[in-house]
Formats: sequence, C-alpha cells, structure tokens
Amino acid sequence: MPRRLIGLLPETSFLRKLSILASGTVLGQALVILSSPLLTRLFTPAEFGLFAVFAGLAGIVGGLAGLRYEFAIPVMETDDDAAALTVVAVLAGLLTTLVLASLIWAFGAWFADMVNTPALGPWLWLLPPAVLVWGLGSALTYWSVRRRTYKINAVNRTLQLGSQAGSQVGLGFLGTGGVGLIMGYTLGYVVRFGHFLYRLPAADRRLLTTQPLDTLWRRARDNWRYPVFGFPSAAFQSICQHAPAILLAALYGPMLAGFYALSQRIMGLPVRMLSEAGAKVFIGEIRDIESAHLHRYFMRITFLFLSIGLVGALPLIFYAPQLFAFVFGQPWLQSGEITRLLIPLYLSKFLEQPVSIILYYFNKQHLHFISTAINFTALIASFSIGHIFSLEAHTTILIFSLTSGASFLITLMISWRLAHRANIVRPA
Repeated sequence: MPRRLIGLLPETSFLRKLSILASGTVLGQALVILSSPLLTRLFTPAEFGLFAVFAGLAGIVGGLAGLRYEFAIPVMETDDDAAALTVVAVLAGLLTTLVLASLIWAFGAWFADMVNTPALGPWLWLLPPAVLVWGLGSALTYWSVRRRTYKINAVNRTLQLGSQAGSQVGLGFLGTGGVGLIMGYTLGYVVRFGHFLYRLPAADRRLLTTQPLDTLWRRARDNWRYPVFGFPSAAFQSICQHAPAILLAALYGPMLAGFYALSQRIMGLPVRMLSEAGAKVFIGEIRDIESAHLHRYFMRITFLFLSIGLVGALPLIFYAPQLFAFVFGQPWLQSGEITRLLIPLYLSKFLEQPVSIILYYFNKQHLHFISTAINFTALIASFSIGHIFSLEAHTTILIFSLTSGASFLITLMISWRLAHRANIVRPA
C-alpha cells in the first residue's frame, strides 16, 4: 500500500517546478504570517473590515481585468501568437480600469454607505490604479510562465507579498487606520508589475511592442472562448472568493467582516502558496504530455494536493480558536471559530484549483462556466437565506462553506472526466 500511494505522487519534474514557483509565494507568505500578529494588534477588526471590502472589490475586478486572455498565453503554438495575446490582455486591463473609474465616480459614495463602510468612499479612488497594475502584472505573469522563468515568478511573488506586509506594518505604526492596510495592499501590486517589467528581456520587450493591430484583432477573435466563457466563469469565481467579506459587512457590520478577513487571510495561505503555483506549472507543462499519460498525471497531482490539504486541515479542526487567540490576540478568537467553518470550502478549492485549468487547455471553458455558475448560485443562496431568516453570522458562513465546497468538487469531477477521456479528445 505505501508503495502504491508513493506511486501516485507526481514525477520529480513537476515537484521541482512547483517548488521553484511556490518558493517565492512561501517566502512572501512567511512575511505575511509574521506580520499578521503585528497587524492584528495595530488595527482593529473594524479597520480590517474596511480593508476587506476594498480588497474584495480589487480582487473581483483585478482578476478579470485581462478578460481571461492571459490564460491562453502559455498554450499558444508560437511565441508571436502568445505575444499578441499578452498585448490583448494589457489593452483589456486598460479598458477595465477606465470603466471602473467611471463607476466609482458615479456610484462610489452610494456603495460605501450600502456596505456600512462610509469611510471607504474617498479611498475607492485607489481601486483603478490597483486594478490596472494587477491586470498588467497578470499578463506578464503568464508570459513568464510560457517562458518557464519560474524563478523570476518566485522572486516576484516574494517582492509583492513582502512589500504589502512591510508597508502595512509600517503604516500601522504611523496610526493610519484601515487606510494603511489599503495603501500597503495597493503598493504590493505596483511592485509586482514593476519587477516583471524590469526583468523582461529586451527581445521579449521588442516582440511585445511590435505586434501589429490586425494581428492583435485576429488573435483576440480566434481565442474568443476565453472572454465569452472564461470571463463569466472567472467573474463568478472571483465574486465567490471576494464578495463574502463585502456581504458580511453589509449584513452583520464591518467588525464581522474583519474577523472573516483574517480567517480568509490564513485559510487562503495554502491556496496561494501551492494551489495557484500548481495550476501555473500544470498549464505550462500540459502541452508536452502525451494523451495516454494525461489522466495519470492528473491523478498524481490531485493525490499530492489531497495529502497536503488533509495534513493542514486536521489541526485547525480541533484547535483553530485557541491558535488564533494565542497568535493574534484574544479579540480575534472569533476568527478561529470562522476558520473551522471554512475548512470544507478551502480544502475542496485547494484540490480543484491546480487541475481544473485543464478545462481551458481543452477549450471547454463552457464547462467551467457551468461549474462556477453553480458556485455563484450557492453564494447568493447562502447569504439570501441568512438575510431572509435572520440567521447568525456563523450559520450563514457554514452554509456558504458547505455549498461552495460542493461546487468545487463538482468542478474537480468534470476536470477528472475530461482528463480520463484525453486519449480520445484533443484540443483543436
């Protein structure tokens, strides 16, 4: 049995590339972890709630800025096609930023009042620059993945997270309140984009800046499935990830949103450290894997992440409240209780994210759209039930965790089925 289990692990090549790409995230997240006990003593739960609403909005819009064209960059047949799509993603990010700025001008103050955070109103103007550098950085991230410059990606992630953590702590000592968390968060994405731009080779820079307009249009048109199916899927997925804090602020106040934000910050660590890196390695390597071996490769990666996820979840099931109270201070004990409730959601997401990207490789974005629509429906239904029946916040969070976790498992099963049939179906 042990030999069979070991045999399910991915080959050394995947583990090596995963370790390189994840190392930057691990180092960066180590700084986040070290800074968190300081932040929870420098900022109140209500100030964390203010930041959670801003970060939620930035996460929703920033992750969609490129219209999902960036996902096609690593799998293009030629570098010219990939470069054209990189530029398309950049232009999409510019357009998204302009639309966002118009919406803030028209509805910013109204939105801040609606979610019980009126102090956020003036600082919503930091959203457009944050989204812009987020979108530009994402396009260059996937260009780097295509080039397989995983070490640059690793350093970049360290710089982003390290600058966020360091600046938030520094601004906290200056007594800036929740605005300090927002400014530090935005600075991290500025550093991320600047580093990618600095490390971009001269040849790549010329290739990206000399793409003719007609080529950009053709590549955007040929890969229409990414914005048509991938964008709505990503919108649902991004809303499900970032909107809960906003909804909690609206229904239960910014303090509860702050407790949730700290739980999300900690529970998201393994997803950000390993799961996202695994997805990037998987999409970067998949085009070189033979059809007959793809299913086994899929299963090995899934087993690896299942093993890691279970090991990480067990201590939190029994001791999360005590750990949070000890590490972050007694006022944050409720965050530990929320963390327990979020285990079904984050464990299933940890399994699904590295391998579900196979749907994009096989041009099955519509399947991903269906699964994310189910997740979105679960989000809306959970908080609607909580609001209609005046449920306690923890009950609403548990319903959301269970239903969303189930939707991630549905996506995992769809991805498994596609990998299983890979010896019959290949992407066009």
